[in-house]
Amino acid sequence: MDSLSIIQWRFNPVSILAAAIALVGAFLPWWGFDLSGSGQPRLWTIWNPPRFNTQIPGAAAVSWNFTISSISVLILVLVATALAVVGSITLLRRYLIGGLVLSAFAPVVYTVAINYVTMNYCLSRFCFSGPVGSESVSGLPGLGVVWGFQVGFYVFLVAVLVLIVGLIFNPRLTGERLTSGMMTTRLSSGTVLASCSKCGAGMSSQANFCSNCGQAGTPSTSG
Repeated sequence: MDSLSIIQWRFNPVSILAAAIALVGAFLPWWGFDLSGSGQPRLWTIWNPPRFNTQIPGAAAVSWNFTISSISVLILVLVATALAVVGSITLLRRYLIGGLVLSAFAPVVYTVAINYVTMNYCLSRFCFSGPVGSESVSGLPGLGVVWGFQVGFYVFLVAVLVLIVGLIFNPRLTGERLTSGMMTTRLSSGTVLASCSKCGAGMSSQANFCSNCGQAGTPSTSG
């Protein structure tokens, strides 16, 4: 017998793990760029979007787009995590599906936002092209800039994959719960506590004949 089948889980441990990984990813950098040789990469989380010098042309628009997109993604992450936790505790599939849909939507929204900003604005003296890439500095051999998604983004993608596993694992937990509930109902209904009035053999209180002696009539009940 599978060891998982003999453990009476009252929550979904896999989706709980997914929610924990998602929260960890929310506090790690999701995107940034690094100028080779500078030693100071600029990395941003979804709860701390970049702020640029408003004196630079277009900087205000860049900051605004980063702020709106980061707040939107942060809300999606938190709601998805909450749904995953609720689904883990209640073992209700609809909450896990809702959490999965929102958690899968969050990195898509962030990618689209980053792509829009990098394709339409210059974030520094370099004009990036797309959410991931690299570029050498003209006139300065060996100097370049690399930009792209960071560890928090990939950790959150791992959380999405773990939540999928939790959704697949969930029916096994609900099946055990329903089975134990049906057994309890049968035991507490009193139907198995009846006995034959002739031979005393156990029988259903709704049976018309005793399966042991064939006696017809209403069985006597003891509870």
